[in-house]
Amino acid sequence: MFIRFLIICMMFLSTLTSSVFADNSKGEEAYQAGNYDVALVEFTKAADEGDMNAQFNLGVMYEHGHGVDQSDLKAAEWYQLAADNGHPEAPMALQLLYEYF
Repeated sequence: MFIRFLIICMMFLSTLTSSVFADNSKGEEAYQAGNYDVALVEFTKAADEGDMNAQFNLGVMYEHGHGVDQSDLKAAEWYQLAADNGHPEAPMALQLLYEYF
């Protein structure tokens, strides 16, 4: 009985995780196509749900002003959040941003 419950919980959690990454994937596709408005919406949804990749991607958007007003401060906030959540490139992006701040 417990094992069945555990399996059901794991299946449920895996669907939640895949939906978060699906939004980030849509955002990445839109970003690559230059459709920054869609990318911003998709990244923001996924980032608000804790997706470290979407958080990092928002940092990139704000750092370079792609589809948003350029803001080193907002870029740093998103990079820091991504770093806190374990994104491997976020600490270096944050360090580089501070060097040129």
